[in-house]
Amino acid sequence: MNKLVCGLAVDEDIYDKYNFDKKTGSRRMYTLCGQERSLMAIEFYANSADYAKESPEVVAEAKKIAAQIQREIREYYAAKDGRKEYVAMKHDTFGEYLADLQEIHAKVAPERIQFKEKWDAAQKRWQEDQREFKGDEHYLAREKVRYLDAQEEYKNNVRELQQRTQEEIQAVQAEYEKHVTDFYLANGNRLDDAVVRLLNSGIKLTDAEIDGMVNQNTSNPTMLRLISDHCEKMGIENQNARVFGSLARKAGSDEREAFKTITDMVKKAVSEDETTSSVWSKEDSHFKRLSDQQIEAMGTFWVRPAAPEPAGT
Repeated sequence: MNKLVCGLAVDEDIYDKYNFDKKTGSRRMYTLCGQERSLMAIEFYANSADYAKESPEVVAEAKKIAAQIQREIREYYAAKDGRKEYVAMKHDTFGEYLADLQEIHAKVAPERIQFKEKWDAAQKRWQEDQREFKGDEHYLAREKVRYLDAQEEYKNNVRELQQRTQEEIQAVQAEYEKHVTDFYLANGNRLDDAVVRLLNSGIKLTDAEIDGMVNQNTSNPTMLRLISDHCEKMGIENQNARVFGSLARKAGSDEREAFKTITDMVKKAVSEDETTSSVWSKEDSHFKRLSDQQIEAMGTFWVRPAAPEPAGT
């Protein structure tokens, strides 16, 4: 696994598949804005900041081709028996699962508000009836039954909404936990053979060389732990290796805490406590601002899954 295709570590066969046409024995070509280009050229354009300004349409098309190749490679390794370099997950990044929680909130919060408004109307009517018909015992008896039915319906609706919300949260959490666990779990298939050989070669590596190894593996906790362990074993004091290795060993504790933070806010929006639900279910509540901040903060985590380049940007 010491070859790269569109930024992904692959074996020799996959590398050849995307670079060479076995039928013709020549280099494989891709159509880029009407012209035939090699994969090397596609990758160059896709990552070129200069061409993004001069020829944005070329760069956008190159990114689209590269993104499709990345998807194919991930699907291949996810399906191949005994190979777990890439496991098929619901999302590419952890922040997208938090966005799923925002979608749940956007759906259930208005329902909670509607239940409260309907109950408020029932309470108001009962209060008015008691003032206007205080001498009509038969009428008030019928209206009180109606009022009590509305009260029971309100409580049942809130309980059902809480249950449904919890089930939807649990479904997202199961996918999230699977992804976080897989990302941080030490996996021999994610070792970069070239870097491993270099670490074991006995060559005295410079700080800049170690920094380069770390920077190339910020989306690979297995390699970050290996590099950090090597430095500790060899008595090499490198701040990047120490910090990133420590973050990789946290094994997703920060990510799980971020998920819990937003989950708790969603649950508050459907709380049976009317004051709490009122605060957290309104459109202009703190929820959107705080959850957006949490997602943005997660996007700056030093160790995180590599997000694919969006097509057309």
